[in-house]
Amino acid sequence: MNQRRIIATRMLKIMGAIVAMELAAPALGQRGVVSSSPERVLIDRSLARSAVRVAGFAGASVSFVPGEAWPGGTVRTRQFTDLVAIVGVGEPTEAARAGTSVIELVDGTRLLGTLAPGVGGSRAGETGIAQGTSIGDVRFDLDHLARVVFDAAMSPAAVAPGDTDVVELANGDRMEGLVATLWPLVIEDAGDAGKKTELPPERVRQVVMSNKRRESGLSRVWLRDGSVVNVSSFVRGEGGVLAGEARVDGNDGVFRFAAPPDRVLALVMSGTRLVPLSQIGVSSYRPAGGRRWSPGPSVVGGMVVGAGGLGGDIELSGPMTASWKLPKGSARFSAGVELSRGARSLGMCTLVVEWRGKEIARVDMDGTRASGEVVASLDGGEGELVLTVQPGPRGPVQNDVVLRQAMVLVEDTH
Repeated sequence: MNQRRIIATRMLKIMGAIVAMELAAPALGQRGVVSSSPERVLIDRSLARSAVRVAGFAGASVSFVPGEAWPGGTVRTRQFTDLVAIVGVGEPTEAARAGTSVIELVDGTRLLGTLAPGVGGSRAGETGIAQGTSIGDVRFDLDHLARVVFDAAMSPAAVAPGDTDVVELANGDRMEGLVATLWPLVIEDAGDAGKKTELPPERVRQVVMSNKRRESGLSRVWLRDGSVVNVSSFVRGEGGVLAGEARVDGNDGVFRFAAPPDRVLALVMSGTRLVPLSQIGVSSYRPAGGRRWSPGPSVVGGMVVGAGGLGGDIELSGPMTASWKLPKGSARFSAGVELSRGARSLGMCTLVVEWRGKEIARVDMDGTRASGEVVASLDGGEGELVLTVQPGPRGPVQNDVVLRQAMVLVEDTH
């Protein structure tokens, strides 16, 4: 009898331990998911924004925990078709390793890898291979090249594409003309086509081609290493990674790629043209609220990497008024709005947004309501967007405002 009781007691303890382990497993699994979930902002088709923690991807969908429910909230899922973008929260790309090259193509692809000459063929000198990139080894040629930086650890000058190719030398000097070949690097003088100069790679910092840039029309992914890839389709990957098939101008096939959530800094969906306000030049600005002088809007952070890069946040040192001339087809404007960190003790102000002279949004901010959101229709035309930081009852004291992920949705007007 005593033996049976002992056995029964042991069985109950074992069963209890099993039940406890089963109950604990989901909680442990959830903690494992959320502990590595990066902060991101989901932007839907109306340009409404949601702060989330991304738990993972499954084909063309994203799983996340809403920011207000973090940690421990229920994991939710949204399809990519419901979104225009998933963007990071002020995260920079990684510093490039010395000796790594940057290859940018006319379709917005940006790759980091080892630069090698093309193999064989009559145009071998005009082709190259970017080896060991985020999507593997990629062949390219001069006709599809936008820019090449021979050592990504260097800081090349900002050179806008023009009517001629530009070669920036290691000493900062520039040569303009026509890049005839990459292997060896030969440039024909812009004023005298018969004058050709051959340059060894160690003398060159970057080459900026005059080839016309174009939009691929595909989804675009920004990765933590600084790569930008155009994706034609997404597939389900293992372990919640973002996986898909990338396409590159000048290549007939597709390139497979996969990246865990914390390596994906941003994603803009196909058929979407989002223009960061920070990449549209300020047309004018002036002080407001009785202030005699005000610094202009300044851009901070962001991932300005290659064609179509995501711009940074915009700081407005108010009271002030600033204007931007938006392109034709501008349909909606969206931005997160908040008092800067150093202005929350005494700051009290109002951001007023006007489009073509009409007020379309207003956000009041103070120490207890330090942030807000602007989502407004722009009627699908071109015009002037005006933002004014008005002082509150305390006057022009700590009226510094930051626009987070300020974006303009541009629609095709054809």
